[in-house]
Amino acid sequence: MEEVKKSKSLIDEIKLYEKKAKEIEQRAKEKYMEQVSDIKQKLGKASEEASIRAKEVIDNVGSYVKENPQKAAVIGFGVGLGLGLALGLIFKKK
Repeated sequence: MEEVKKSKSLIDEIKLYEKKAKEIEQRAKEKYMEQVSDIKQKLGKASEEASIRAKEVIDNVGSYVKENPQKAAVIGFGVGLGLGLALGLIFKKK
């Protein structure tokens, strides 16, 4: 009789641990989903800000080119030449 009581007690304890484990799992899932949601919001905000900044830079460059076409051409030539030399050196070493 005492062995049956111990068996029932053990089964009840196992069920209790199962229930606690499920509760912990549920809380962990909720916490994970909150963090994923926060990350998505932050990435969306950063992407939006980067897009706005890129548009501003493009507008500024466009305005500069319209106001100073010769300087812009020389700057463009210099940047292109510099990048070409740098890439040439990089690929030549391989």
